[in-house]
Amino acid sequence: MIGKSLFIGDLTEWTAINPEKDAVELSNWTSNLKFSSELFDKPGRPYAVHEIKKKVKEQLKEADEKKNEFVFAVRKKGTSEMVALLKFSWLQFSQQSARFFLDFASDEALSHYGSEVVSMALRYGFMEMSLHRIWLMLSGHQAKLIDLYESAGFLRENQLREASFHDGRFYDSLGYSLLKSEWKKKQQEEVAA
Repeated sequence: MIGKSLFIGDLTEWTAINPEKDAVELSNWTSNLKFSSELFDKPGRPYAVHEIKKKVKEQLKEADEKKNEFVFAVRKKGTSEMVALLKFSWLQFSQQSARFFLDFASDEALSHYGSEVVSMALRYGFMEMSLHRIWLMLSGHQAKLIDLYESAGFLRENQLREASFHDGRFYDSLGYSLLKSEWKKKQQEEVAA
């Protein structure tokens, strides 16, 4: 891991969100109501480009002032094409804990870039931010994300029955977490294999 860039992988690179340039793409992504509700911590709805610009600027300003959130645009390496949005939020530095939010532009982007992005994010969270615990919430309908996080070592720690509504149906909300010690052990096992 020494010598590896924190923000540049084999397939992707992380950059800051640019509210002006990324607003069109993010506006399109808000047609996914789960994405828009997670992005702004409000009930999901589609957002127009001008709303995205304003809200993202406000969100970034607040995160900078409060130091409670880190947001990254994940781009296809060497391009400006955003393939995912990554966020560490609900930061509690006294508890060394953060909520992890990751959304991909498409299922294809998830399949192609998911493993690398999660691997880089965990290294950043545990090694750079010195977190002890990274947690996330998923809806039961997100089978591909569930598989991705479980393969990265996340363990399901709670389940809220029918707490998530998607496409006309209720699903369980699933809480997952990963501890730094579990992540380190998995890293050692992968090196030894």
